[in-house]
Amino acid sequence: MLTWGVVVVLAVGVYGQRVLGMALIEPKRMGDRSRAVLAMVPLSILCAVTALQTFSTQNELVIDARVAGIATAALLAWKRAPMFLIVVVAAAVTAGVRLL
Repeated sequence: MLTWGVVVVLAVGVYGQRVLGMALIEPKRMGDRSRAVLAMVPLSILCAVTALQTFSTQNELVIDARVAGIATAALLAWKRAPMFLIVVVAAAVTAGVRLL
């Protein structure tokens, strides 16, 4: 199970890497493709943590109400809905599925 301590360590590590990268690497020497890949690393880590928290419970694969909430949030984000609306609707969908 992922604890808040691990989340904080991951966040500090990811942003620390970005700061070090900006301080130590000359942008002129780095190609456009490398820059694009490095820009996606923090988002990839956050997506992996979200997937881990959504699809697993005590080291087991679980499909439950959280999946419906995440799917709803993904659909609303794809449609470019405001963040407040995404969070509220995803929480409501998750709660609704849990009631069933």
